[in-house]
Amino acid sequence: MHRQKMTYALKDGELIDISSVDRGLKCGCVCPSCNQPLIAKKGEKMVQHFAHKSTDECEYGYETSLHLLAKEIISKSKKFTIPSVYVEFHSYKEKEYISQSKEITVDRIELEKSFGGIIPDIVIYCGEKKFFVEIFVTHKIDEEKLNKIKSAGISTIEIDLSKMDREITDNELSEMLLKDSKEKRWIYNAVSEYYQKQFLRYAEKIPTVEHGLATHSSYCPIGQRVWRGKTYANVMDDCIYCPFCISYEEDEESDEPYTYYLLCTGKSGISSIDDIKNMRNREKNKY
Repeated sequence: MHRQKMTYALKDGELIDISSVDRGLKCGCVCPSCNQPLIAKKGEKMVQHFAHKSTDECEYGYETSLHLLAKEIISKSKKFTIPSVYVEFHSYKEKEYISQSKEITVDRIELEKSFGGIIPDIVIYCGEKKFFVEIFVTHKIDEEKLNKIKSAGISTIEIDLSKMDREITDNELSEMLLKDSKEKRWIYNAVSEYYQKQFLRYAEKIPTVEHGLATHSSYCPIGQRVWRGKTYANVMDDCIYCPFCISYEEDEESDEPYTYYLLCTGKSGISSIDDIKNMRNREKNKY
C-alpha cells in the first residue's frame, strides 16, 4: 500500500486542514506524530499535502493525523450510529439479533479518559449509558486491553481505518465514522455477552462418535433419530443446522486427537433470545 499524503497537521496545538494555511514553511505546522516542522505543498498539479522539512519522512504522520481527525469529528457530533448487536454461534445456527444498527443522540463525549487502567480513545455517553470507541489506524486493541474492557463490562466499538488506500474526503470520513458502515464493529458488547452466557447456561455438552464415514451425537435430546430405543443424530445432517445447536468444536480437554463435541440446548428447549427471556421469567415467578 502506498504512503498516504498528510492533509491535516497541528498548528498551535490545534488540528488544521492544509487549505487553511499558507504555502511552504509559512504554514507554521508540525507533524502530529513526530512534532517536526512541516512544509505545506500547495501546487496545482498534485494533491495539496504536508511534507516534512527534513528529508526523513515520518512513518506515522498520516496515520496519526487521521486518528486525531477521526476523534475530532466524533467529538463534535451530536449523532452517532451504533452497529447491530447480536449473538454468534460456533455452528451454522443463524445469528440471534438483539438490536439492529441505530442512530443515537450523544449527550456527552470524553477523550482519552482513564477508566481503571483503560484509556479508550473516546467515551460516548447516551443518557445513563456509556460505551467506548476505539479508532484503529495502525494498532489494533491488544489482548491485554481487550481483557480489561471485558472485565470492566463496558461495551466497545472499534472503527477500522487501517485499510484505506486512497485519499478520503472529510465528508466520506464523517459518513464512515458517524453512520452505519462496514468499518464499525463491536469488539465487546455487554448485552451480547450476557445472552451468550445464557445460551451456554442452558446447553449441555454432547460427545460425538464416528460411525464409518458419518459422525453421530451420542444421543439427541429432541429424538432426531432412534436406534434400538436410543436417540442419536447425524452431526452433519441433523445437528449443525439445528436451532438448538450452539456450538460444534474440537474437544481440547480430550486425550484423543480430533475429538469433537456439541453444545446443545435441545433439552431445555432454548433456541432463541425470546426463549431465554421466557425461561428467566418462569424461573423468577417460582420464588
